[in-house]
Amino acid sequence: MYRYFFIAIISYYLIYCALLGQELPIKINSVTISGNNSIPKKELMPLLRQRPSNFSFTFKGTSFNNRLLKMDAITIKNYFISKGFLLVNVKESYELKDGVADINFKIDEGKQFFVSEVRISGNKNLSDIQIRSILNLWENEPFNGVLLNERVAELQKKLEYFSKLFSIIEIEPIIGDSVDVMVIINEGENVYINKTYIEGIELSDSNLVLRELLYISGDNYDPEIIQKSKRRLRETGIYSMVNLVPVKVTDSDSLVNIIVTLNKYKQREWLSVGGYEPVEFYEGLDPLPALGGFIEWRNRSILKTNSNFSTKFLIGLPWETNFTLPRLRYDIGFDTNWILGIRWPTKISSFYETLINYDQENIDQVERYGLEMSQMIMLDERSYFQNITVWESFSDNNTNDNLISMIDSLDINQNSTSVKNLQQRSLSFRFHLDKKDDPLFPKKGYLFDIYLKSTGYFLGGERDYRKIDLSFSSFYSVTKKFIVATRFKIGRLWSWDRSDIDYSYEKFYLGGSSNMRGWEILKYKTEEGSGGTPAGGIYRFLTNLEFRIQLNESLGINIFYDGGILSDDYQNFIKNQLGWNTGIGFTVSTPLGPVRLDYAIPFLDDNIKIKNGKINFGVQYLF
Repeated sequence: MYRYFFIAIISYYLIYCALLGQELPIKINSVTISGNNSIPKKELMPLLRQRPSNFSFTFKGTSFNNRLLKMDAITIKNYFISKGFLLVNVKESYELKDGVADINFKIDEGKQFFVSEVRISGNKNLSDIQIRSILNLWENEPFNGVLLNERVAELQKKLEYFSKLFSIIEIEPIIGDSVDVMVIINEGENVYINKTYIEGIELSDSNLVLRELLYISGDNYDPEIIQKSKRRLRETGIYSMVNLVPVKVTDSDSLVNIIVTLNKYKQREWLSVGGYEPVEFYEGLDPLPALGGFIEWRNRSILKTNSNFSTKFLIGLPWETNFTLPRLRYDIGFDTNWILGIRWPTKISSFYETLINYDQENIDQVERYGLEMSQMIMLDERSYFQNITVWESFSDNNTNDNLISMIDSLDINQNSTSVKNLQQRSLSFRFHLDKKDDPLFPKKGYLFDIYLKSTGYFLGGERDYRKIDLSFSSFYSVTKKFIVATRFKIGRLWSWDRSDIDYSYEKFYLGGSSNMRGWEILKYKTEEGSGGTPAGGIYRFLTNLEFRIQLNESLGINIFYDGGILSDDYQNFIKNQLGWNTGIGFTVSTPLGPVRLDYAIPFLDDNIKIKNGKINFGVQYLF
């Protein structure tokens, strides 16, 4: 009996080893490419899935796979075809020896074909030049049949903006010594909207959906209006998925039905997010990387309307202050998209938060509480206009014993014994225009933001001042992996009352990972004799220049320059020399955006004295 048991165990072990042996990966030793006279190997290698292991920045080593090898041969062939080598032939082969594979691609390029003539017919709404630009069809350029097929779909989408939803586009290349291309367009009839059908919700909710749609039956089909309608439905905060699809009406070339498909969030639920993310700590400072998160309870669709109620608690511990000086905030809010039958997205909330107040002689814990009402009009997916009205009070208390260690860590003096309540009323406007090609990894486009704030005056309260903060960022792709990014920020405070307690979170600051990376947080241009206390300023200018080089899909390197001026006096602001720093950083791409590690060296005064360099850790790009 035992004999059979041991035989079974040994048999199982041998089978396991055999299977394990089959799964052992075969390493790739080398990849040889021959016959590529027109396109260099360094341009072809990044296209391959089968690459040898190496220890470069790319870290791209793969195990040998015959199926992937054949796919690589097809990829190389298509790449040559895209360059006009229509008769190219690619043969793959490999040799296995001592558990490693040597791969070879033999290429017969053939003749390169160029476009000699482009003829376009049937176009009514787009000019020949517009069609050529979309299709990237130009005389004396290599014929790219691969890209041409992709661009046809783009051309069809362009015609949809003229209500030509069922256009037919035919591309006829005539190949001789060169390529003559005929583009034949049948735009079809204008398309109109017939009916709207709503799926995924109860019939009683249909009116809530219909009033968010920007079209009615009989309107011309307009993809821009369809996208705006989708955005309005998402803005309600009720639907987790929104989709609007045109469906051709049977036996009609000019009518479509719109199918609205919706999935709803849970009406009542707890939400929580924790981790490492940028948190806004002060008005005059860009968001800082912080450890923390929030917990929120939300009730969507109150009384079967597009209105929401929520209560939210947030905590943030900034990394640059050794996770001290926390940002705490508690909100109770109500938001709705409709008021008295008028679509006017509005949020009303009460809030309570604690701040650390910086001024020239003390640091106090400030309690801030009040009411806030905001309206936001979305211009597109990431652009908006917003106005905010705030009724708030500040309570400035003595620094307590719990903050002593925090103060000591920042070398800040505390001499204040004042206790004061301050009433403040403000009205602010923000215009945010985001034209970046990607919100997390921009390669081209720009971002413009202007913030205007008026405190007191006709609104009442105990303080009267005005504020402007303007920012402009631009992004330019020199090559596919080389991006030049620039940012300019300028801000000013008017009528700032120094005789009052200086609630300095509203002033402008420089220094830290969010702007000038060569200085400690908030401490650029700290006034002499202040004990290192961040002083801030009522005038600020900031400029940033970054050269971003993407080494591979996940790793990038940045060379940067940061410059700034901070002052409490206009004349000094004009005369002050630009302080600046330079440095190098690395970025690692994550699903939540890039995580960066920067090393910066500051330069000071006329003599340009180099201080000690500073390491900064940040979440997402600086701008």
